[in-house]
Amino acid sequence: MTRIDIVYGGKPYTLGDRTLESLRAEISDAAEAGVPTWLRVNSGAGRYQDAYLLISPGTAIAIVDVQPNGPDVTLTPEETFVADSTE
Repeated sequence: MTRIDIVYGGKPYTLGDRTLESLRAEISDAAEAGVPTWLRVNSGAGRYQDAYLLISPGTAIAIVDVQPNGPDVTLTPEETFVADSTE
């Protein structure tokens, strides 16, 4: 199952069984039409509840394409920070 995470008003929401392209098109169409549109998403952890986000021109919304089986990331020593227990 695919999952797309959304950040709206500083809070996380999710959508399942959608493509990133279809969601982007829906949000773009709503913003370009200038008519406020409700986007149904999932809210909550564990037990999802429907939430409705109001999409209109100027709405701040972030779409996160979740890749559960993405490649492993290996950090170089310069990119890794390990706190000293005496600090």
